Amino acid sequence: MTKEQFIKRISLIQNFHSEQDTLSVLIDKITDGNNIVNFGDYLIFEIIDMINEDMKIEDKELISWWLYEDVDKVIYDGEYREIGINVKTVEQLYDYINTNYNK
Repeated sequence: MTKEQFIKRISLIQNFHSEQDTLSVLIDKITDGNNIVNFGDYLIFEIIDMINEDMKIEDKELISWWLYEDVDKVIYDGEYREIGINVKTVEQLYDYINTNYNK
């Protein structure tokens, strides 16, 4: 998978979730506030699985971690885990994956 394809797919996932959040806010305004919008999540998980397969990513949680966890996007790799690898941008994540998995 090229970097451009990876960036496009991750951006589509991020945009999808942003649109879900917007829809949740709108539904909240016209209902009693007890709404959950999670349609299409199974498609997102399938896309993530396809990226994992295509790029031969062994850590199947890596992309989900990057997308959903509200933490510093730094991967500590190696025996001593002292040196962090910055993956704050989707481009940096791609470079990390391409270097470590996509062989």
